[in-house]
Amino acid sequence: MRGDRDPLRRRPEAERPPADAALRFPAASRAVTAMSSAARRAGSVAEMQLVDHARCLLRARNKMARVAPGLLRDPAWDMMLCLFINGEEGGILYVKQLILSSGESATAALRHIDRLEDAGFIERLSDPLDRRRVIVRLSESGRAAMFAMLEDAFQAAIKSDDNHVEDR
Repeated sequence: MRGDRDPLRRRPEAERPPADAALRFPAASRAVTAMSSAARRAGSVAEMQLVDHARCLLRARNKMARVAPGLLRDPAWDMMLCLFINGEEGGILYVKQLILSSGESATAALRHIDRLEDAGFIERLSDPLDRRRVIVRLSESGRAAMFAMLEDAFQAAIKSDDNHVEDR
């Protein structure tokens, strides 16, 4: 038996990696926190309603995709919805998470991500805590386009919600 190579042997404290990467890379940790805080916006009531409507729309689209797989799905639009919701709530979304949320193969999803980036709707940034990961977020023009599309799509619903608030 080789005691010096026993995988169950505990490593001395000096050889153990720090439990938290933020302790090892404080500047990178501050950068991620700043990006997340910058993404979190204290929007108006109408903007928050749009985020809620976008969440309902994404939920409905995912349900439709389960009912009729491949027929009623647009992965690029689903990605934009995920990025919009996540960005407005101050979250950080990685390429891998976006690929999984699209329901497409990795190759097809990356093709959509490339097209969205080429169109100027999204941007990719390397993660300062882990250079292997890539952060994806809506660009300012992508965010403006999502607000315009969602406002147009849910204009009647928002006005209806406002009327119900005034009636109370």
